Amino acid sequence: MELHVGVDDVDSPDGYCTSYLGYLLTLELHKRGARLLDLPYLVRLNPNIPFKTRGNAAVSIHVDVSEDEVPEVIELVENLVMEHSEQHGKTSPGFAIAKGRVNSVLRELYNTALTSIVPRGYVEEIVKEGSAETIVTGGRKEKRGVIGALAAIGAYPLEDYTYELLVYRSPTLRGHKTSFSEDVILDIDRRYRPIIFATYDYSEERLLAVPRGPDPVLLGLRSVSVYALIEVLDKYLSPHAKEIGAEGFILYKSNQATNAHLRRRKQIADIRPYDSVVVSGVVWDEPVAVEGGHVKVRVCDGSGCINSMFYKETGRLNRAARLLRMGDEVEIGGGVVPRKGLTLNAEFLRVLSLKTAVNILNPPCPVCGARMESAGRNKGFKCSKCGYRSRHLQKIREELPRVLEPSLYVQSMRAYRHLTRPLEIQGLSSEPSPTFSPIAGTFY
Repeated sequence: MELHVGVDDVDSPDGYCTSYLGYLLTLELHKRGARLLDLPYLVRLNPNIPFKTRGNAAVSIHVDVSEDEVPEVIELVENLVMEHSEQHGKTSPGFAIAKGRVNSVLRELYNTALTSIVPRGYVEEIVKEGSAETIVTGGRKEKRGVIGALAAIGAYPLEDYTYELLVYRSPTLRGHKTSFSEDVILDIDRRYRPIIFATYDYSEERLLAVPRGPDPVLLGLRSVSVYALIEVLDKYLSPHAKEIGAEGFILYKSNQATNAHLRRRKQIADIRPYDSVVVSGVVWDEPVAVEGGHVKVRVCDGSGCINSMFYKETGRLNRAARLLRMGDEVEIGGGVVPRKGLTLNAEFLRVLSLKTAVNILNPPCPVCGARMESAGRNKGFKCSKCGYRSRHLQKIREELPRVLEPSLYVQSMRAYRHLTRPLEIQGLSSEPSPTFSPIAGTFY
């Protein structure tokens, strides 16, 4: 029978990592002979939730087991969650186990958790009504973590996805400086980009594949090809595992880099705090540069108006926003925060059409060609150079070229969120999931 396991919120701002627990759980299920229905899932949910720990990631694992094995799996999950959850006031670890096929109710929960705040009572109703054959939930507090755990189950099967190879060190070593060579990361990037993407930011000279936080992740490589990740694992990582302090690895299928959180369109009047949303409208007035290098753009549709912020850190997106003009038609995707009303923090800008820029000029002198000036109210124009006067000449309407073009504009790499679709993989499709091992393992 199908059994779907979800886990969320076992990390904290101080460290640890929900994906590491997914790694431990995958290894244990493999040891017990469970057959995976797909790769383990690393599921990113709404990045604008104010009470998230760090990346708002949940994991889910989908297996085929016998009915007799279900109690054993439940006990395994509960023990791992209790043993490996962070003790922190902001952490609310939880797990969910659903028997049977994932249905439309859990699927809708996943889609909602990508874009909005999910009320705890709504999830309690799902559990009570039984949106799968059986749902078992638990955790230290049985609160928010259960929401993400069930949402991660509802992601199955992922239709739009990428892959991530995560390499771990022992959690006891978290916070220690990584020993990964920058030259090795650059070599991987040069050889595999854009199939393996978001690895190095050349404009900032910054490693993107090596986390800086106090967690057990040594390295995270993202790709549209699981085969490329396995090749890198064999060629670059496995031979040097001991010297870099690597304990093990896992290959996740993920909704990262898909813009999955920016697919819900709303009228401005229907927007709520902490939504991830896309709005379409007209630029209402000229962009305003604010302190710190940020740009504020007011956008209106038929239902209302909202201020959209393009922060300096978004780089090319910020520069594109400065070139907008009143009357331009745009589409903006981002996260909504309550700030003097509601503000949309932009993650992408799609320019749909541009208002023609016009310069109104006095006519040239027909005698000498110099630019004429007004001769007074209702007196026409005069030329200060040759003295020519005329009451019949009219001002000239001159259309100016726009630097901005109708197109998609996205953030610079330093501002990417986990769910952001990088420009370098626009138009690329991910390869289907493999049916072979290794999916997860230890190096020694």
